[in-house]
Amino acid sequence: MTGDWNASFRLLWGSHFLSVLSSMVIAPLLPFYIEQLGADDQASILMWSGLSLAAPAVSAALTAPLWGLLGDKTSRKWMVVRALFGTALVLTATGLVTSPLQLFILRLLQGALGGVVDAVGTLAASQVKPEEQGLVRGKLEGALAAGSMLGPLLGGTMFKWFGFHRLLLLLGGLVALWTILCLIGLKETRTNRVTTAKSTGLMGQFGQLVREKMVVRFLLAGICANFCLHGLLPVLPVHVKQHLANPSQTAVWIGILQAINWASAWIASSWWGRRNDRSPVHRTYFLASMLCCTAIIIQAFAPSIAWFIPLRILQGFASSALVQSVFLIVTRSSQSEQLGTRHGFTRSTLFIGQIAGPLASGFFGGFIGTSFIFTLHGCLMLAGGFLVLRLTTRKEIRLQSSN
Repeated sequence: MTGDWNASFRLLWGSHFLSVLSSMVIAPLLPFYIEQLGADDQASILMWSGLSLAAPAVSAALTAPLWGLLGDKTSRKWMVVRALFGTALVLTATGLVTSPLQLFILRLLQGALGGVVDAVGTLAASQVKPEEQGLVRGKLEGALAAGSMLGPLLGGTMFKWFGFHRLLLLLGGLVALWTILCLIGLKETRTNRVTTAKSTGLMGQFGQLVREKMVVRFLLAGICANFCLHGLLPVLPVHVKQHLANPSQTAVWIGILQAINWASAWIASSWWGRRNDRSPVHRTYFLASMLCCTAIIIQAFAPSIAWFIPLRILQGFASSALVQSVFLIVTRSSQSEQLGTRHGFTRSTLFIGQIAGPLASGFFGGFIGTSFIFTLHGCLMLAGGFLVLRLTTRKEIRLQSSN
């Protein structure tokens, strides 16, 4: 990397980190904020919390390819600035709402106007050499893990100091300042982009993407991974509670186990990225899915709470390789003028697992035990790994290496 690009990458890493941090600060506190906004019974609080948590993912899934296409046609730097500005605007407005309905609408806008993670990933992928793509993607995955780890920890502390309104205004101001830094400091080396994106259109590019068998296999595996990892979130507190002598300590243990998981992912993400630069990605994905499956299934039958600590470390270590590998395969299969659109479609596709996982766990949790849910999720995780390992051909491996 050149000096200019190192400076730009630090800004991109910070953008990625701040975007995830702000989301993770807010998410655990939404029920408390909704209660302050006038929801006067538990049913209303749960309903508006569920809607507000799901809203950004749904709207982002619909708009991500559109923003990607616009970046392909214009400037990817400006897509980063636009996404940061949209995030800052919505965070600030969220601190001024007076009803749960207004909050829900702004959460929809947060997903539709944001998209910092994809904008950052596309710009980074377009600027680095092919042999560094894995490392860069791994470092960005580390930013996601860092934000996911620190967000809830900072959120709980800052909520006590500032209250929700001031906390949101503070986050909005911080992201706005970072937007200005990116506007001034980000550099983009523009290449001569051909008109493929324009001539094929949005759905034409989607058709091209799903006709590439290796990409489709990784997308399916990524859906499985997101389904499993996000699907375990609503089940984990119930499962952990069964291993505690004092159930009132459940929230503390969930915080500890989540922090351990994300800290491990933060440390490991760059290592997996380097491995992807040196080794076939499908083998990396299978290894990570196997380790993740092992950690999840042993958690299903762990005899005591102490077992969860090393198992969550292993799960975080392994899971940090999964989504970054999917995006790396999509990047390597794309022409420069298609990167944004294809990354957008990839994000939209992976949202299927992110949304369906918790819904399925919530539904089946009423019929089967938590240990069985953990076991099913672990098996599905491994099935995604087998999908990319067994069906990847030697020709696809050679093409992957040449890219």
